[in-house]
Amino acid sequence: MKVLWKTLTLSAILIFIALVLALSTYNIAYAQEHRNAVNETMTSLFNNFLDGIKTSIDKFLTSTQSAFIYLIHRGLEVLITIARASYIALGLLGLVLWATGISPYRGRHLIVGSIILAIVSEVAYGLIG
Repeated sequence: MKVLWKTLTLSAILIFIALVLALSTYNIAYAQEHRNAVNETMTSLFNNFLDGIKTSIDKFLTSTQSAFIYLIHRGLEVLITIARASYIALGLLGLVLWATGISPYRGRHLIVGSIILAIVSEVAYGLIG
């Protein structure tokens, strides 16, 4: 009877150990699956966060680039407008100086300078137009 009792006790202990191992293996597998799901969720959230930052930086740089291009374009338009007023004024002054004989040499040079300024400013306007 003692041998039978020891055998049954040993069998019960082995069955208990087998059950504990089986349940712990199931829990470990479930925990691993749960950990993978959490890792995928965290990775997805992190990637979405980084994509949002990249998009914000791209929008900022695109806006800045557009602002600089507009500023340069507008500045060139103002410069061309000033150049137009200048070549008209220089041409008229040169014409007056040349026609009245006050300073025909200087008047002729002012007329030539205004023609050169007119050509440069009109070509520049055609390029940015």
